Amino acid sequence: MPTTARLIYVSTARPGLIFADIEAILDAARSRNAAEDITGLLLFDGSSFMQLLEGPEDAIERVFSSIAADDRHTGIMRIHSETGVEREFSDWAMGYSLLNDPRAPSGSKWFPLTNSLLVKHLPVRMTPWIRNLCLSFLSVARAAE
Repeated sequence: MPTTARLIYVSTARPGLIFADIEAILDAARSRNAAEDITGLLLFDGSSFMQLLEGPEDAIERVFSSIAADDRHTGIMRIHSETGVEREFSDWAMGYSLLNDPRAPSGSKWFPLTNSLLVKHLPVRMTPWIRNLCLSFLSVARAAE
């Protein structure tokens, strides 16, 4: 059985990115991730992304290489990598949250990025530093508003 790896990165959205672009990213990620046995979370605050990927190490690196080549974002920075981990998001093909924005679509693919809703959607038994990192992304986005 392959070693389970975790990778977290941040990036900046290309100027002019619209919600339809984000939905396309999400749909592609869910499809690709299911095929690669990858789970995780994608956060978008209106200008920046943070994504956490979990799965087989070779698949994570392959997917990250593809993500890094995507011109819908820039400034891609890997902020954490580790192997031999238990999945935090084992039931999530790709969970997604975006900054609460009246222009954003609604439906099962989206939930607004607020402290209370993000906390509600994060797995209950989650490693504290990962939970804090997700919530810190939100805090930085709120401070920039």
